[in-house]
Amino acid sequence: MEWYEELDFDENPLTIESKYIGNELLLDEVFYSIVSGNVLIIEGPKGVGKTRTLKEVIKKFGGEGRVAYINCKNLDKELNVEDVIKKKNGFISRMFKDDPRDMILLLDDVEHLSEKNMERIKYYYDRNFLRAVIISSRNALDLNLNESIKQRIRKVIKMKSLSDYEAVQVVRDKLGEELLNDRIIKETYKHSDKNMKRFLSNCELVCKAYIGNKELKEEDVEKIIVRGAK
Repeated sequence: MEWYEELDFDENPLTIESKYIGNELLLDEVFYSIVSGNVLIIEGPKGVGKTRTLKEVIKKFGGEGRVAYINCKNLDKELNVEDVIKKKNGFISRMFKDDPRDMILLLDDVEHLSEKNMERIKYYYDRNFLRAVIISSRNALDLNLNESIKQRIRKVIKMKSLSDYEAVQVVRDKLGEELLNDRIIKETYKHSDKNMKRFLSNCELVCKAYIGNKELKEEDVEKIIVRGAK
């Protein structure tokens, strides 16, 4: 039996996408940027929630088949953006018919964009093939953006790690109010370096330990995480 079944869940609640918590104002700004037809950069360290933010964009604007999401960490530095856009899910080819309009391009986990790709993006954006472009990166300065692209960027917004309180709310939304006290959740978040992916993985380790010890305390958390990492 899986650990979550022992806690009366049908599936792993920590892997189920819950409501968006923290950085709500940032999300509103991303939505506004898309509606306004802008180029925007989201900057923040790994695990802070940039990909989750782009998933919210897909959820809100993807219904009409006009969102192209590209995970750039799985692509070569010399990626041909034009080819990817054309092939993306088939529907992107509509961009290149007589009257293409209003596509939303999401470039996730971007560490580098060649000058050629930047010029392609600028070309399609200037001709309204792309309604908006959202780029997520750990550090906008590392992108080495040329002046022509910089002139079209509305803003670089920095994504912050969740507060301890917000991290607790994420877990409460997934597990409910009965499992794990707030102190244990906060301690788990602390030992996850505020990286959300690592945090949820560590919460799973703590939940497994909780099954065998309902008197679990926050001082037990570090040992559980260290043991689970071996």
